[in-house]
Amino acid sequence: MTQGALRRAVPDEPAFDPHRFPPAARRNRLQQTLLVNRNPLTELARARERHGPVFTMRIYPYQGVVCVTDAATNREVLTDHERFAAGDAADLIEPLVGEHSLILTPSPRHARNRKLLMPPFHGSRLAPWSGVIEALADEYLPELGTGRPVAVRPWAQRLTLDVILRVVFGIDDPSRRDDYRTALDRMMSPGNLALLFAPGPLRRDLGPLSPGRAFERRRAAVDRLLDDEIAMRRADPSAGDKTDVLSLLLAARDEDGVGFTDRELRDELKGLVVAGHETTATCLAWCLHLLAHHPAALSALRADLAAGSTRYLRATIQETMRLRAPVWDAVRIAVRDTELGGQPVPAGAYVSAMFCATHVAADVWDDPDDFRPERLLDGGHDTWSLTPFGGGARRCVGAALAQLELEVVLKAALGRGDLLPGGAPEPVRLLGVTLVPAKGGRVVLRTA
Repeated sequence: MTQGALRRAVPDEPAFDPHRFPPAARRNRLQQTLLVNRNPLTELARARERHGPVFTMRIYPYQGVVCVTDAATNREVLTDHERFAAGDAADLIEPLVGEHSLILTPSPRHARNRKLLMPPFHGSRLAPWSGVIEALADEYLPELGTGRPVAVRPWAQRLTLDVILRVVFGIDDPSRRDDYRTALDRMMSPGNLALLFAPGPLRRDLGPLSPGRAFERRRAAVDRLLDDEIAMRRADPSAGDKTDVLSLLLAARDEDGVGFTDRELRDELKGLVVAGHETTATCLAWCLHLLAHHPAALSALRADLAAGSTRYLRATIQETMRLRAPVWDAVRIAVRDTELGGQPVPAGAYVSAMFCATHVAADVWDDPDDFRPERLLDGGHDTWSLTPFGGGARRCVGAALAQLELEVVLKAALGRGDLLPGGAPEPVRLLGVTLVPAKGGRVVLRTA
């Protein structure tokens, strides 16, 4: 079956029917959408308490998305590919990343492409880049260490984008990196991303001044840069000696000796930016913001780092992603009429493994709203109760790079001086599919 046929085999989304879907709040879609964007974790917790771990959220752009919020149903949705299909479930972002991104690729093509993508993201391949990431952190830290309140997330977005440009794209030329920064910033701007969730007419290209035309211009600018980059690398006889991710992907071959086409590679690179840039920056912002507001955890982390250990650092990162998962869910489509947790799920319905709610469920975690990294020092939790990178065959391929970035940058930041709150603890807001601090995660970094 061709990729196109696989895509057509997924049923269309059904209209919401309270007899065919799990229970939902008695609100219209606009009200529910506004409430969820304003207080995502609170609204999910209320729905879970009222309806149980499987319920329906009527939020744009869906007719009704089935939300699963416990470890058992998370596992079903993320691993049972016969009942819950990926690929088309993420078609919302196809205009941004392109149809060949791993995020959208259906089976069996997904397994082949993932196998080609994974080796450059293995921890051993990435470890030599820690010095580059540390140098970039040192370059950026003076902007954070002003001794005044600074919103971490915008700062971290600039830093993590530069990490991608160096480690993934392999761009060494400063002027070339400036070109990429400009084009990617425009493509990834909040207004441009918001268009993905807008009603159909707003997304269309209706002329030079329409939002749809602006979206297309910004995406095309990134495509041109990547097309030129791929062509230059293929023509470069020294490309085989480089160790950035793009160079390794250019040389990757499957069992039949076939590699990525230029278009496949371009879409994969865009997907890596979308999946790895905002999410890592957001997690870094939450890490520093939570540590600033929890001095006991901060002291324990400093002591462990001083002893030459990274155990508490890794537990801190995990605990941050438990409380504030950078991406709030993983979406699939029900291939046929089925059920989850005793609730009906109609064919074609969007089904969300809403792991951000599982991460803070009182029947899964003790004192779930407390920030306690020590709870994760020795494992012991169910694998499917903590899945910030997703799970199963579609777990995030860039998880090892994100972990490396977070460890290196946090160590560098904490080595600069005192970390203090930059204001009150910030509530969570939903931006696209990302759980962000309402004011950017303000902290004060007072350098020695």
